[in-house]
Amino acid sequence: MSSLSQKILLLVVFLSGLGLVQVYSSSYIFATETFEQGLLFFKKQCLFTALGFIGFFIIIHLSWAQSRFIGISLFFLSILALVLTLIPDVSVSVGGSRRWIQVPFGFRLQPSEWFKLTCPFAFIYFLALKEKWPLHSHLYWLIVGSSILLPILILMSQPDFGAVVLFLSLIFSLFFILGLRWRYVFGFLICSFGLLYFLITLREYRMARLQAFLDPWQDPLGIGFQIIQSLLSFHSGGFWGQGLGQGQSKLFFLPEAHTDFTLAVLGEEMGFIGFSFVLFLYVCLGYLGMKVVFRTEDLSKKIVAFSMIFLFLTASVVHFGVNLGLLPPTGLVLPFLSYGGNALLCTLLSFAWLIQIENSNVQR
Repeated sequence: MSSLSQKILLLVVFLSGLGLVQVYSSSYIFATETFEQGLLFFKKQCLFTALGFIGFFIIIHLSWAQSRFIGISLFFLSILALVLTLIPDVSVSVGGSRRWIQVPFGFRLQPSEWFKLTCPFAFIYFLALKEKWPLHSHLYWLIVGSSILLPILILMSQPDFGAVVLFLSLIFSLFFILGLRWRYVFGFLICSFGLLYFLITLREYRMARLQAFLDPWQDPLGIGFQIIQSLLSFHSGGFWGQGLGQGQSKLFFLPEAHTDFTLAVLGEEMGFIGFSFVLFLYVCLGYLGMKVVFRTEDLSKKIVAFSMIFLFLTASVVHFGVNLGLLPPTGLVLPFLSYGGNALLCTLLSFAWLIQIENSNVQR
């Protein structure tokens, strides 16, 4: 394992451990009052962390051909799982959204997380298909179009606006990696903005969220409540913080304290100094990930490596922005630190693929 891979692994392990502490701190009171099991979310997160690292070390010891096959297989399975979310008896509705599938032992599968993780493998699969079939082949474009449009339509119907934005952003960024002509890039950009505008105006609550982001004090007890409470949490933390476990915002003042707004809880308990340290770790991990991308010469591996670090950085930046009141709420969790088994598993596997690609660069 190269020194770059070792640094990435060290940061991944440290952030995973910090995430367990954060989940315990932010969810204990909520779990106690709601489920009478204070350690409920912490225990689940420990289980997902263990499973994630098992998959992590399996991936980094596989060959590129084997891991690519796994990625492509998971992509098509994730599309099938997305279709299952449309079936009421199979899917689970939470907060008005059907994004989950009930699986045995009381766990839920969120197909959108696995779809985002594995879609770069679909891109390299379609590139390989292009070499076998001519561009004018109707079957080729049917497969490509269905694999892109079908998931977007399902994500819109759930609805999962954040996943749609993240997916479109990833496709747009990959255009530059593939070196497509500018007219295709601008054409996709115009269509994406049109789609996003349509999705925002389609639902009143999305427009309300946008208005709350622009002026949360217009409705401080309604749609602007989340943003205001998040900002108050950072203010309460000051420079040194209130101390681990001593934050007040998680006492049902801050909605979704252990998921969507876990960073606000961290800011209150660890203060500016702790917040800055965590931000530094995320920047370092993003920087190391981009180093892997620039060191990779093989196009297929470059696409996967770039996609993995892009998804991590985008989700992190959006979560930081939402918690600081710089972006409207989107529902994206913070990698490593937020509670969520599907998100944690996908994050760990994404860095496993990143390390595997870096190791293959050294062995080349």
